Amino acid sequence: MTQGSPETEAGTRNPHREFLKQRHLNRINRVISGEITAEQAVEESTNREIELEDRADHDGLTGLLNFQGFVDAVTIDLKTVQQNNLSAYLAFLDIDKLKEFNDTRGKMAGNDLIRTYADVLIETTGREQFEHLTVKIGRFGGDECVIFVIGASNKEMLTLAEEIRIGVPEAVKRTFNEPSLEKTVSVGITPVRLTDNIQTLFARGDEQLKQAKLQRNHIVMEASL
Repeated sequence: MTQGSPETEAGTRNPHREFLKQRHLNRINRVISGEITAEQAVEESTNREIELEDRADHDGLTGLLNFQGFVDAVTIDLKTVQQNNLSAYLAFLDIDKLKEFNDTRGKMAGNDLIRTYADVLIETTGREQFEHLTVKIGRFGGDECVIFVIGASNKEMLTLAEEIRIGVPEAVKRTFNEPSLEKTVSVGITPVRLTDNIQTLFARGDEQLKQAKLQRNHIVMEASL
């Protein structure tokens, strides 16, 4: 069988690509038949591309930015912060004893726990008292989440972290309808420095989280220089 023969092409055909091709042809046929206008076809195609790009950057379980989406967004924001000498912080967050929870209740319950935790991050950072801040939230896998905050003072950042720390256990109790259930979070925070890059910033944030995890249900913030 020679390279490029019909048999070879059929054997390596991508079903998803064929599906997309057929959908594109269907859209063209709808334009030809007068079912939709050319402008509507372009809008449909554009909306679909935006949806796919959004899915590529976001975590399927929580809707938060995934690792690469968060890194890409914060890389841009970091330059803006440093060029304009803005106040900014990175917080690493982690559910205490998640493995223990998964081992006793199962992975599906663990997923419910992570979704609840992510919802608290979204709800808390979206409150009116924090609406003047620019916030990005990501999930790095498992239960490790990250928040990048621009425009907060030291006190505001600690207040935000504390409201999350208090809010997660209460939300978990409601989700599982168990008033006695105690699932806490630890938070490590580091301020952005003018000399930072993504690697140095993440390394310091991770180190602060490690220190917080030693005590559990605790917030550790690195002092500003």
